[in-house]
Amino acid sequence: MTPEERRQFLESHRLAVVGLNRGSGQPQLSPVYYVLDGEDLLISTTLTRAKSKAVRRDPRISVCVLGEQSPFPYLTVYGRARIEEDGAAALMMRIGEKMYGRPVPDSMRPTIEERARSEKRVVLRVTPESYFP
Repeated sequence: MTPEERRQFLESHRLAVVGLNRGSGQPQLSPVYYVLDGEDLLISTTLTRAKSKAVRRDPRISVCVLGEQSPFPYLTVYGRARIEEDGAAALMMRIGEKMYGRPVPDSMRPTIEERARSEKRVVLRVTPESYFP
């Protein structure tokens, strides 16, 4: 897949499965929605979830992006993740748009900001290092 084909694939899909290493060494998998920021994938999570804990321990990550229509294509992104404590509400707005196919109304911003604060939401930023296929 060329870099442009990868980008088009990542932009046109919304579901992924995140793989991280648990403290026990077993893999931990989580289904997520994501958006792109340049080459990086952005995922919303909370500070208390396993994803955040795993990234603090070991930033290596895999993200398998899934096509939702037959023949169900996929692209796995291997890279490193980091937690960003700013920007969670803005990311939630972007993910909401990608989930529903239309912008989230600005009138919802205060509610989303409060939810981001109360749930201790953060941005999981995944910087790709390689891809498969």
